[in-house]
Amino acid sequence: MTPLPPPVVSPEVFATLNRVRRQIRRYVFWEGLALVFALAGLLFWGSFLIDASYFTLSRLELPRWLRVAFLLLSLAALVGGILALLAFRLFRVMRGRALALLLERRFPDLGDGLITAVEAAEGDWQPQGQFENAMLARTIADASQKVQRLELRSLFDPRPLRRAAIAAAVLIVSVLGLAVVDSSAMERWVNGYWRLQPSYWPRETELKVYAVTQPDDQQREFVQGRYRHPRGGDLQLEIVSAEGKTVPDRVRLDYRLRGGSWKRTYLTTSGDQPFRQAFPALLDDVEFWVSGGDFATSTPWRVDVVEPPRLERMELSVRYPDYTQWNDGATEPEGRTLLPVLGSQISLPMGTLVQLIATSNKPILSARIEFDAGVERFEWSLTAGANGQQPQSRITVRAHDEAPERSVEWNPGAPLLSTDQQTIQLPLQLMPDGEQQLRAAISSADSAGKLTVAALPWPADTTVRIHLEDLDGIASPEPARLTINSIVDQPPALEVDLKGISPSITRQARIPLAGRIRDDYGLSNVHFEYQIDNAQDWKSQDLSRPPASGSRDFELARSDEQLFERFDVLPLDLSIKQRLILTVVAVDADNLYGPHTQRSQKFVFTIVPVEELLSLLYGRELNLRQRFEQILTELRDLEKDLNLHRDRALALPNEQGEARNQTVVALSACAERSLHAIRKNTAEVQSIEIAFGEIREELINNAAETPQNMERLEGKILAPLRRAIEEGFPAVDGALGLFGLANSENQSVLPPLEQARADLRNLITGLERVLLEMRKLETFHEAQELLKAIISDHDAVTEETKTQRKARALRALEE
Repeated sequence: MTPLPPPVVSPEVFATLNRVRRQIRRYVFWEGLALVFALAGLLFWGSFLIDASYFTLSRLELPRWLRVAFLLLSLAALVGGILALLAFRLFRVMRGRALALLLERRFPDLGDGLITAVEAAEGDWQPQGQFENAMLARTIADASQKVQRLELRSLFDPRPLRRAAIAAAVLIVSVLGLAVVDSSAMERWVNGYWRLQPSYWPRETELKVYAVTQPDDQQREFVQGRYRHPRGGDLQLEIVSAEGKTVPDRVRLDYRLRGGSWKRTYLTTSGDQPFRQAFPALLDDVEFWVSGGDFATSTPWRVDVVEPPRLERMELSVRYPDYTQWNDGATEPEGRTLLPVLGSQISLPMGTLVQLIATSNKPILSARIEFDAGVERFEWSLTAGANGQQPQSRITVRAHDEAPERSVEWNPGAPLLSTDQQTIQLPLQLMPDGEQQLRAAISSADSAGKLTVAALPWPADTTVRIHLEDLDGIASPEPARLTINSIVDQPPALEVDLKGISPSITRQARIPLAGRIRDDYGLSNVHFEYQIDNAQDWKSQDLSRPPASGSRDFELARSDEQLFERFDVLPLDLSIKQRLILTVVAVDADNLYGPHTQRSQKFVFTIVPVEELLSLLYGRELNLRQRFEQILTELRDLEKDLNLHRDRALALPNEQGEARNQTVVALSACAERSLHAIRKNTAEVQSIEIAFGEIREELINNAAETPQNMERLEGKILAPLRRAIEEGFPAVDGALGLFGLANSENQSVLPPLEQARADLRNLITGLERVLLEMRKLETFHEAQELLKAIISDHDAVTEETKTQRKARALRALEE
C-alpha cells in the first residue's frame, strides 16, 4: 500500500518557532553582553584593588611582569567570555524539534501536537492510511490553533538577565564614576595596566640614594641601581629627599652583605641633613632596599665591590748624560737603561732623560701626576680619548695663594697611554733649575695654549703623587708616591799630600806629591798649578803621566814603581827667599752643567840655601837622637830589671810557702812589664826609622844628597834600625813571652829569662852603635853652624863698613 503524503503544516507553526528563535537569541545577546561587561568591571576592580592593597602593604608598584600577565589573562578572559557568552550562543543552530519540545514542556496544553506537526513538516512522519492521515491533519490543525494563543514572553525567566544587567550596570557605572570622581586613580590604573609604566603611583615622598666615597667626600650616583666601590674603602650611603617632596621622619634600610643574612636598620636625621649609613672598610658586595614614607624601592640597589686602580709596577727608562759614560752597556733602544722602581725613591744623575712608566692593575680612564715646587703646584693630567681618539694631556699650574691657575695642552709626540689603557708614560728631564725651566716653558706656550717640549723639565729632589681613576670612576684610595732625587755632579775629590819634602826647599828641589783623585763619572784633566810670591795668576804644568779620559779613580804616579808625581822647581829659576805655592787641579768631564774644577790644598814652599836646609834637617835629627837616647835608657832599665829578677829566679827553687808565691808574682809582673815596655819601644823605634827615612828622602828631593850623607843614613842608621825592628825586637819579645808562659805554668823560667837577657843585650849593643853614629854628626853640624855664624858676622861687618864709609863721605862733602 502506497503511503500518503503528510498534510501541510500551517505557517503559523513555523512563524511561532521563528519568533521563539529570535527571542532566544535576543535574550542570549543581552544577557551575554551584560555578563561580559560585568566580567570587565570585575577584572578592573580586581586589578585596581590588588594594586592598591599591594601598594598599601609594600609601598611598591606591582611588578611589570605581573601586570603584563594580568592584562593578558584579562584580555583572554574577555575574549573567552565574548565567545562563550555571545558568539557560541548566538550562532548556535536551534532546530525546530528542539524548539517544539521546549514549547510543549513550557506549555503542557500543546500535548504532542506541535512536535508531531514539526516532524510531519520535516518528513519524518509518513501516514500509512487515510485514517492516520486524517488524524495527523487534525493534530496539525489543533497545534496551529494553540500556538497562536501562546504567550511567548512567559517562556523566558527575566531574573538572570536582570541580575546580569544590574551587575554590569553597577560595575560599569562604578568604573565611570571612578573616572569622574578620581581621575588620578583611573590615570594611575591606565599607566600601570595599560601603559605598563614602571612607576605610576603618585608619591609624597621620593628618596634618592648616593654613595659618598673618599677622598674629598665625592658624591656618586647609582647607575641603574648599581654602583662600583673600591675594595677596602669606606662607603657612606647618603639618602636625600627629592626637591619639593615630603621628608619622612625615618628611613628603613634593609641590607645584606654577600653571603650574609638580611639586616634592617632605621635611619633618622635632623634639620636638612641627609640620612646616612656608613660601611667602613667594605670588602663584600652589598644589596639593599630603601623605604620611607610612601616611597620604597621596587628592586634592590647593589654596591659591587671591585679592586681599586693601583700601580702594579713602576719603571724608569733612562738615558744618562753622556759625561757619566753609563749608557755604554744599555740594552734598551736609544741607548736607554730600564730601571725597576723598588721603593719610594730613586736617585739619578742630573740631566738624565727619564721615561716614567707606570702600569696599573686595570684599564684607567684618567691619571693625574702632581708635585709641589716653590709656591706653586704643578699637575699633569691624562684622560683617555673616546672612540679611539688620542688621550688628552694637560699641564696645570695652581698657586697656593689662590692666584689664577694656568693650563696648557701638552702632546710630546710619543704615546702617553698604552692601547690597553693600563700603562702611562711621562717623559721628563732632570734639571737643576727645572722649576724655572718648566714655568718658562708653560709661559711661552703658543697662542693655542699648546706646549711643544718633548720632555718636561723636572726639578731636583721632587716627590710626585700619582692618582688613578678607572673606567668605573673609581679613584685610587691613596696616591702612589715617588721621589726622584737628582744627583748633582760633584767636583772631583782629591786626597793629595807631600811625600819626602818640607815647606823649606832648595832651588833644585823636586817636589813629590802622592795621593788619589776620584770623580763619580770621570776625569778629563789633572795638572799642577803654581804661583810665585804674590802673583795673581796661576800657571799650569802637566803631569808626567796624566789620567786616561774618563778615569774615575786616578793615582798620582810617575810609573808603576814610582807612586808619586814630581814637580821640578829648577826650571822656575827661583831665588832665595822666594815663595812657591803649589796645588793639584782636577777637572771632571761634565759637559752638561760643568765642567767642575777642584783644587787640592795649597802647599807653600820657601826657597832656602842648601846650608839652611841642612841646618833644619840637623835640628830634626837632633830631636830624633834625643828620643832615641830615651829609648836606650828605657832598654837599659829593662835589662837591669831582668837581671834583678834573674837572681830571684835562681833563688826560687829554695823558697817555700809565702815567699815562693811572692817570687812567682814578682816574676809574672816582670814578664808583663817587660813585654809592655819592649813593644812600646818597638813602636817608637819604628817611628824614628820612618823619620830618618823622610830626612833621607828630603835630602834627595832637594838635590842636597852626597855619597857621604847617603852612606851614613842608609848604611849606618836606617839599615841597623830596620834590623832591630825586624829581628832584634821580635827576638826579645818572643823570649819574654816564653818567660811569662813558663812562670804561669810553674815551669823553670831560667832558660827563657836567660835568652831574653841575651837578646836584649844584643839589641842594646846594636842600638848603641846607631847612637854613636848619630853623635858623630854632631861635631860636623856644630862646625857647620860655627861657619854659618862666622859668615853671618863677616856679612854684618861688611855692611857696617859700607855704612861708615858712606857717612864719612857725606861729612867730607859737607865740609
